[in-house]
Amino acid sequence: MHIDTIYKLTLYNTRPPRREKCHYPTFHLEGRESAYFRTKEDAEAAMPHICGHSLSDRYCWVLSELPLGMTFLPEESFSERVYLPDGQLWSERPYADMFPCDIPRPYSEIEFDNYVYGRRFFAGRRPEEIRFQPGDIIEILCYPGNHYWGDGSVELAIVINTPPTVDEIAKRAEHYLKTAKDLTGDRGFDLGTTFDVHNDTYAIVSAYVSADTEDNPVDFCPTHCAMMPRMEMVSARMRNKLERLREKVMANEDWLKKLKRHDILC
Repeated sequence: MHIDTIYKLTLYNTRPPRREKCHYPTFHLEGRESAYFRTKEDAEAAMPHICGHSLSDRYCWVLSELPLGMTFLPEESFSERVYLPDGQLWSERPYADMFPCDIPRPYSEIEFDNYVYGRRFFAGRRPEEIRFQPGDIIEILCYPGNHYWGDGSVELAIVINTPPTVDEIAKRAEHYLKTAKDLTGDRGFDLGTTFDVHNDTYAIVSAYVSADTEDNPVDFCPTHCAMMPRMEMVSARMRNKLERLREKVMANEDWLKKLKRHDILC
């Protein structure tokens, strides 16, 4: 089975904040300029020729692979690729983040579900794809393709834990296929319903969290949405705050247990 796709290329630019005072790390993005292409290569070749804001105002390009003949939500896609303002590939989500809404002709329900859920399987990250380590400060690209943060802004955060590697997911998948109940017998479908976009994340603490919080401050950032800080320098005060938050998480056994459960089950 095969479903044809097209590619949507969107340029995200920084824009002035809605409020008079807006302190880094939060700033807003707009992605009103998009173009559609038949292939990934066509979209990449078109980047230098698409008019937009000046290079200094550009934040990134996002290339979304969209299925033809299917109903899907605006934030869903078969794959996502994030490029730097100069067109250099930064990161990608090569698997689908999509739940079937309808069955395009002439496929059966079983055939269609096996195909889509097979494409949803997250096989882990190669070491070179894990650009950040615990303690690193990142920017979170908050756009519709980020199912945790989709509000069109950028947020500063500190990394608590990294996404699982290919070897780690392989071990978990093998254990799951040996021990799970009610498996269908279709490897792609079974793995795609269990190991998906929710595994492919950095555990983080965002800069907007109060340093004095008593609540669990851990959140998650999809791997392909973790960016290098755009500003030339993050203030020493902000770095110290983020490091204190990270140390608080690492010293709290209950929070670490919840983080571990998310890592295994989601």
